[in-house]
Amino acid sequence: MPGIIIKSMIFIFGLLIGSFLNVCIYRMPRSGKVEKEDFLKISGAQEQADKIWQDLIVSGYIDEDGFVERKFKKLRNKEKEEGFILEGKDMRSKKQIFDIIDHSCELSIDEPKRSFCPNCRKQVLWYDNIPLISYLMLTGRCRFCHKPIVFRYFFVEFLTAALLVILYGKFGLTAHFFVYSLLSCALVAATFIDFDFQIIPDEITLGGLAAGIVSSIIFPQLHNTPLRMQALIYSILGMLAGGGSIYLIGRFGEIIFKKESMGGGDVKFMAMIGSILGWKLALLIFFLAPFFGAVVGIIARITKGAEVIPYGPYLSLAAFLVILWGNSILKYLFYV
Repeated sequence: MPGIIIKSMIFIFGLLIGSFLNVCIYRMPRSGKVEKEDFLKISGAQEQADKIWQDLIVSGYIDEDGFVERKFKKLRNKEKEEGFILEGKDMRSKKQIFDIIDHSCELSIDEPKRSFCPNCRKQVLWYDNIPLISYLMLTGRCRFCHKPIVFRYFFVEFLTAALLVILYGKFGLTAHFFVYSLLSCALVAATFIDFDFQIIPDEITLGGLAAGIVSSIIFPQLHNTPLRMQALIYSILGMLAGGGSIYLIGRFGEIIFKKESMGGGDVKFMAMIGSILGWKLALLIFFLAPFFGAVVGIIARITKGAEVIPYGPYLSLAAFLVILWGNSILKYLFYV
Protein backbone atom coordinates (compact mmCIF):
# COMPACT_ATOMS: atom_id res chain seq x y z
CA MET A 1 0.00 0.00 0.00
CA PRO A 2 2.73 2.56 0.83
CA GLY A 3 4.23 1.84 -2.60
CA ILE A 4 0.94 2.67 -4.32
CA ILE A 5 0.64 5.89 -2.33
CA ILE A 6 4.18 6.96 -3.26
CA LYS A 7 3.59 6.12 -6.93
CA SER A 8 0.35 8.12 -6.88
CA MET A 9 2.11 11.11 -5.35
CA ILE A 10 4.91 10.86 -7.92
CA PHE A 11 2.34 10.62 -10.72
CA ILE A 12 0.54 13.76 -9.50
CA PHE A 13 3.86 15.57 -9.11
CA GLY A 14 4.81 14.41 -12.62
CA LEU A 15 1.60 15.92 -13.98
CA LEU A 16 2.54 19.28 -12.47
CA ILE A 17 6.04 19.02 -13.91
CA GLY A 18 4.54 18.08 -17.27
CA SER A 19 2.37 21.19 -17.17
CA PHE A 20 5.50 23.28 -16.62
CA LEU A 21 7.28 21.46 -19.46
CA ASN A 22 4.41 22.47 -21.74
CA VAL A 23 5.20 26.09 -20.91
CA CYS A 24 8.87 25.48 -21.72
CA ILE A 25 8.04 23.69 -24.98
CA TYR A 26 5.83 26.53 -26.17
CA ARG A 27 7.86 29.51 -24.96
CA MET A 28 11.53 28.54 -25.23
CA PRO A 29 11.78 28.43 -29.04
CA ARG A 30 9.51 31.45 -29.41
CA SER A 31 11.39 33.79 -27.09
CA GLY A 32 13.14 36.47 -29.08
CA LYS A 33 12.16 35.47 -32.61
CA VAL A 34 10.91 37.83 -35.33
CA GLU A 35 9.61 37.33 -38.86
CA LYS A 36 10.14 39.47 -41.96
CA GLU A 37 6.43 40.20 -42.06
CA ASP A 38 6.70 41.94 -38.67
CA PHE A 39 8.47 44.83 -40.38
CA LEU A 40 5.93 45.32 -43.17
CA LYS A 41 3.88 47.55 -40.86
CA ILE A 42 6.61 50.17 -40.70
CA SER A 43 8.17 49.68 -44.14
CA GLY A 44 5.02 49.45 -46.27
CA ALA A 45 6.67 47.20 -48.87
CA GLN A 46 8.19 43.74 -48.91
CA GLU A 47 11.41 45.00 -50.49
CA GLN A 48 11.96 47.48 -47.67
CA ALA A 49 11.07 44.85 -45.06
CA ASP A 50 13.70 42.57 -46.63
CA LYS A 51 16.23 45.40 -46.39
CA ILE A 52 15.48 45.92 -42.69
CA TRP A 53 15.85 42.17 -42.19
CA GLN A 54 19.28 42.11 -43.81
CA ASP A 55 20.40 45.19 -41.87
CA LEU A 56 19.44 43.49 -38.61
CA ILE A 57 21.40 40.36 -39.55
CA VAL A 58 24.49 42.34 -40.59
CA SER A 59 24.27 44.43 -37.41
CA GLY A 60 24.15 41.27 -35.29
CA TYR A 61 20.71 41.83 -33.78
CA ILE A 62 19.21 38.64 -35.25
CA ASP A 63 20.46 35.53 -37.00
CA GLU A 64 19.28 34.36 -40.42
CA ASP A 65 16.32 32.50 -38.90
CA GLY A 66 15.10 35.58 -37.04
CA PHE A 67 16.22 34.59 -33.54
CA VAL A 68 17.15 37.68 -31.59
CA GLU A 69 20.64 38.06 -30.17
CA ARG A 70 20.33 37.31 -26.45
CA LYS A 71 22.33 40.43 -25.60
CA PHE A 72 19.90 42.55 -27.60
CA LYS A 73 19.14 44.97 -24.79
CA LYS A 74 22.85 45.52 -24.18
CA LEU A 75 23.37 45.98 -27.90
CA ARG A 76 20.55 48.47 -27.98
CA ASN A 77 22.07 50.44 -25.10
CA LYS A 78 25.38 50.43 -26.94
CA GLU A 79 23.61 51.83 -30.01
CA LYS A 80 22.33 54.72 -27.91
CA GLU A 81 25.89 55.55 -26.98
CA GLU A 82 27.64 54.96 -30.31
CA GLY A 83 24.88 55.67 -32.82
CA PHE A 84 22.60 53.37 -34.77
CA ILE A 85 24.17 50.87 -37.15
CA LEU A 86 21.05 50.35 -39.22
CA GLU A 87 21.50 52.26 -42.43
CA GLY A 88 18.93 54.34 -44.24
CA LYS A 89 16.44 54.51 -41.38
CA ASP A 90 15.35 57.65 -39.60
CA MET A 91 15.28 57.73 -35.79
CA ARG A 92 11.54 57.12 -35.67
CA SER A 93 11.77 54.03 -37.90
CA LYS A 94 14.65 52.69 -35.84
CA LYS A 95 12.64 53.04 -32.65
CA GLN A 96 9.76 51.15 -34.26
CA ILE A 97 12.15 48.40 -35.38
CA PHE A 98 13.61 48.07 -31.89
CA ASP A 99 10.12 48.08 -30.37
CA ILE A 100 9.21 45.08 -32.55
CA ILE A 101 12.30 43.20 -31.39
CA ASP A 102 11.66 44.22 -27.78
CA HIS A 103 8.12 42.86 -28.04
CA SER A 104 9.38 39.54 -29.38
CA CYS A 105 11.62 39.22 -26.31
CA GLU A 106 8.73 39.65 -23.88
CA LEU A 107 7.84 35.95 -24.03
CA SER A 108 9.92 33.90 -21.59
CA ILE A 109 9.48 31.05 -19.15
CA ASP A 110 8.35 33.41 -16.38
CA GLU A 111 6.79 36.19 -18.46
CA PRO A 112 3.87 36.45 -18.67
CA LYS A 113 3.30 34.87 -15.28
CA ARG A 114 0.03 33.14 -16.16
CA SER A 115 -0.68 30.66 -18.94
CA PHE A 116 -2.57 31.95 -21.96
CA CYS A 117 -4.37 30.57 -24.99
CA PRO A 118 -2.02 30.59 -28.02
CA ASN A 119 -4.98 31.45 -30.26
CA CYS A 120 -6.88 34.27 -28.53
CA ARG A 121 -4.06 35.14 -26.06
CA LYS A 122 -6.52 35.33 -23.16
CA GLN A 123 -5.29 34.28 -19.73
CA VAL A 124 -6.20 30.72 -18.73
CA LEU A 125 -8.37 30.55 -15.60
CA TRP A 126 -6.81 28.62 -12.71
CA TYR A 127 -9.48 25.91 -12.80
CA ASP A 128 -8.85 25.47 -16.53
CA ASN A 129 -5.18 24.77 -15.82
CA ILE A 130 -5.48 21.50 -13.88
CA PRO A 131 -3.35 18.83 -15.60
CA LEU A 132 -5.31 16.27 -17.64
CA ILE A 133 -8.64 17.09 -15.96
CA SER A 134 -9.09 20.58 -17.45
CA TYR A 135 -8.31 19.33 -20.95
CA LEU A 136 -10.98 16.64 -20.63
CA MET A 137 -13.54 18.98 -19.05
CA LEU A 138 -13.04 21.54 -21.81
CA THR A 139 -13.11 18.77 -24.45
CA GLY A 140 -9.79 20.03 -25.76
CA ARG A 141 -10.97 23.57 -26.55
CA CYS A 142 -10.30 27.05 -25.19
CA ARG A 143 -13.07 28.32 -22.92
CA PHE A 144 -13.03 31.74 -24.63
CA CYS A 145 -12.33 31.33 -28.35
CA HIS A 146 -13.41 27.64 -28.52
CA LYS A 147 -10.51 26.80 -30.81
CA PRO A 148 -8.83 23.40 -30.34
CA ILE A 149 -6.04 23.03 -27.79
CA VAL A 150 -3.35 20.79 -29.24
CA PHE A 151 -3.42 17.28 -27.76
CA ARG A 152 0.29 17.61 -27.02
CA TYR A 153 -0.52 19.46 -23.79
CA PHE A 154 -2.45 16.47 -22.45
CA PHE A 155 0.11 13.99 -23.77
CA VAL A 156 3.18 15.75 -22.30
CA GLU A 157 1.56 15.91 -18.86
CA PHE A 158 0.66 12.22 -18.92
CA LEU A 159 3.98 11.17 -20.44
CA THR A 160 6.04 13.05 -17.85
CA ALA A 161 4.05 11.56 -14.98
CA ALA A 162 4.36 8.06 -16.45
CA LEU A 163 8.12 8.38 -16.96
CA LEU A 164 8.66 9.43 -13.35
CA VAL A 165 6.61 6.49 -12.08
CA ILE A 166 8.63 4.11 -14.28
CA LEU A 167 11.88 5.55 -12.93
CA TYR A 168 10.64 5.17 -9.37
CA GLY A 169 9.77 1.55 -10.07
CA LYS A 170 13.29 0.98 -11.39
CA PHE A 171 15.42 2.96 -8.91
CA GLY A 172 13.26 3.76 -5.87
CA LEU A 173 13.78 7.05 -4.02
CA THR A 174 17.51 7.19 -4.74
CA ALA A 175 19.90 9.72 -6.24
CA HIS A 176 19.54 7.85 -9.53
CA PHE A 177 15.78 8.44 -9.48
CA PHE A 178 16.02 12.19 -8.86
CA VAL A 179 18.83 12.87 -11.34
CA TYR A 180 17.36 10.63 -14.04
CA SER A 181 13.97 12.27 -13.51
CA LEU A 182 15.52 15.68 -14.21
CA LEU A 183 17.25 14.25 -17.27
CA SER A 184 13.99 12.68 -18.49
CA CYS A 185 12.19 16.03 -18.15
CA ALA A 186 14.92 17.60 -20.28
CA LEU A 187 14.49 14.81 -22.83
CA VAL A 188 10.74 15.44 -23.03
CA ALA A 189 11.10 19.20 -23.50
CA ALA A 190 13.89 18.82 -26.06
CA THR A 191 11.94 16.19 -28.01
CA PHE A 192 8.84 18.28 -28.61
CA ILE A 193 10.74 21.50 -29.28
CA ASP A 194 12.91 19.67 -31.81
CA PHE A 195 9.84 18.19 -33.50
CA ASP A 196 8.33 21.65 -34.03
CA PHE A 197 11.39 23.83 -34.65
CA GLN A 198 14.36 21.52 -35.37
CA ILE A 199 16.31 23.19 -32.57
CA ILE A 200 17.24 22.25 -29.00
CA PRO A 201 17.59 25.40 -26.84
CA ASP A 202 20.83 26.08 -24.98
CA GLU A 203 18.81 26.47 -21.78
CA ILE A 204 18.24 22.73 -21.94
CA THR A 205 21.57 21.52 -23.30
CA LEU A 206 24.09 23.80 -21.62
CA GLY A 207 22.03 24.13 -18.44
CA GLY A 208 21.63 20.34 -18.36
CA LEU A 209 25.34 19.86 -19.01
CA ALA A 210 26.25 22.02 -16.02
CA ALA A 211 23.67 20.18 -13.90
CA GLY A 212 25.06 16.85 -15.06
CA ILE A 213 28.62 17.69 -14.01
CA VAL A 214 27.51 19.10 -10.66
CA SER A 215 25.23 16.10 -10.01
CA SER A 216 28.11 13.75 -10.76
CA ILE A 217 30.22 15.47 -8.11
CA ILE A 218 27.44 15.49 -5.52
CA PHE A 219 26.27 11.93 -6.31
CA PRO A 220 29.34 9.95 -7.46
CA GLN A 221 27.27 6.77 -7.28
CA LEU A 222 25.78 7.84 -10.61
CA HIS A 223 29.06 6.65 -12.11
CA ASN A 224 29.43 3.61 -9.84
CA THR A 225 32.20 5.08 -7.73
CA PRO A 226 32.38 6.52 -4.19
CA LEU A 227 35.04 9.05 -5.25
CA ARG A 228 33.84 12.49 -6.32
CA MET A 229 36.92 13.32 -8.38
CA GLN A 230 36.67 10.04 -10.25
CA ALA A 231 32.98 10.69 -10.88
CA LEU A 232 33.88 14.12 -12.26
CA ILE A 233 36.36 12.53 -14.66
CA TYR A 234 33.75 9.98 -15.77
CA SER A 235 31.25 12.81 -16.29
CA ILE A 236 33.69 14.76 -18.46
CA LEU A 237 34.54 11.62 -20.43
CA GLY A 238 30.82 11.04 -20.96
CA MET A 239 30.41 14.62 -22.16
CA LEU A 240 33.27 14.23 -24.62
CA ALA A 241 32.11 10.81 -25.83
CA GLY A 242 28.51 11.91 -26.25
CA GLY A 243 29.12 15.27 -27.89
CA GLY A 244 32.20 14.10 -29.78
CA SER A 245 30.51 11.11 -31.38
CA ILE A 246 27.68 13.25 -32.75
CA TYR A 247 30.10 15.96 -33.87
CA LEU A 248 32.29 13.49 -35.76
CA ILE A 249 29.39 11.78 -37.51
CA GLY A 250 28.07 15.24 -38.42
CA ARG A 251 31.39 16.25 -39.94
CA PHE A 252 31.55 12.96 -41.81
CA GLY A 253 28.05 13.59 -43.14
CA GLU A 254 29.03 17.06 -44.34
CA ILE A 255 31.93 15.58 -46.30
CA ILE A 256 29.77 12.89 -47.88
CA PHE A 257 26.60 14.90 -48.58
CA LYS A 258 28.18 18.36 -48.97
CA LYS A 259 25.74 19.92 -46.50
CA GLU A 260 25.09 20.12 -42.77
CA SER A 261 23.84 16.76 -41.55
CA MET A 262 23.86 17.26 -37.78
CA GLY A 263 23.04 20.42 -35.87
CA GLY A 264 25.07 21.92 -33.05
CA GLY A 265 22.12 21.45 -30.73
CA ASP A 266 22.36 17.68 -31.13
CA VAL A 267 26.07 17.80 -30.21
CA LYS A 268 25.37 19.77 -27.02
CA PHE A 269 22.36 17.56 -26.27
CA MET A 270 24.43 14.38 -26.37
CA ALA A 271 27.19 16.05 -24.34
CA MET A 272 24.58 16.79 -21.66
CA ILE A 273 23.32 13.21 -21.69
CA GLY A 274 26.86 11.81 -21.57
CA SER A 275 27.80 13.98 -18.59
CA ILE A 276 25.13 12.19 -16.56
CA LEU A 277 25.26 8.65 -17.94
CA GLY A 278 28.99 8.32 -18.62
CA TRP A 279 30.91 7.44 -21.77
CA LYS A 280 29.84 3.78 -22.10
CA LEU A 281 26.12 4.50 -22.02
CA ALA A 282 26.60 7.62 -24.17
CA LEU A 283 28.18 5.51 -26.91
CA LEU A 284 25.40 2.94 -26.56
CA ILE A 285 22.87 5.72 -27.16
CA PHE A 286 24.90 6.86 -30.16
CA PHE A 287 24.55 3.42 -31.76
CA LEU A 288 20.90 2.85 -30.77
CA ALA A 289 19.39 6.19 -31.84
CA PRO A 290 19.97 5.73 -35.61
CA PHE A 291 17.73 2.65 -35.62
CA PHE A 292 14.77 4.68 -34.36
CA GLY A 293 15.59 7.67 -36.57
CA ALA A 294 16.07 5.52 -39.68
CA VAL A 295 12.61 3.97 -39.45
CA VAL A 296 10.89 7.34 -39.05
CA GLY A 297 13.15 8.93 -41.66
CA ILE A 298 12.30 6.32 -44.28
CA ILE A 299 8.57 6.69 -43.61
CA ALA A 300 8.82 10.52 -43.74
CA ARG A 301 10.76 10.36 -46.99
CA ILE A 302 8.21 8.06 -48.61
CA THR A 303 5.07 9.78 -47.35
CA LYS A 304 6.15 13.43 -47.27
CA GLY A 305 9.35 13.58 -49.29
CA ALA A 306 11.14 14.95 -46.23
CA GLU A 307 14.91 15.10 -46.52
CA VAL A 308 15.61 16.33 -42.98
CA ILE A 309 14.18 15.00 -39.72
CA PRO A 310 14.88 16.19 -36.16
CA TYR A 311 17.33 13.82 -34.50
CA GLY A 312 16.81 14.92 -30.88
CA PRO A 313 13.65 12.84 -30.33
CA TYR A 314 15.44 9.62 -31.26
CA LEU A 315 18.41 10.45 -29.05
CA SER A 316 15.87 11.04 -26.26
CA LEU A 317 14.13 7.72 -26.85
CA ALA A 318 17.43 5.85 -26.94
CA ALA A 319 18.61 7.69 -23.82
CA PHE A 320 15.56 6.74 -21.77
CA LEU A 321 15.80 3.09 -22.82
CA VAL A 322 19.48 3.13 -21.89
CA ILE A 323 18.66 4.64 -18.49
CA LEU A 324 16.44 1.62 -17.82
CA TRP A 325 18.39 -1.20 -19.44
CA GLY A 326 21.71 0.20 -20.66
CA ASN A 327 23.91 -1.58 -18.14
CA SER A 328 22.14 -4.89 -18.79
CA ILE A 329 22.65 -4.45 -22.55
CA LEU A 330 26.36 -3.77 -22.05
CA LYS A 331 26.76 -6.83 -19.81
CA TYR A 332 24.98 -8.97 -22.37
CA LEU A 333 27.08 -7.69 -25.27
CA PHE A 334 30.50 -7.25 -23.71
CA TYR A 335 30.34 -8.85 -20.26
CA VAL A 336 31.49 -5.55 -18.68
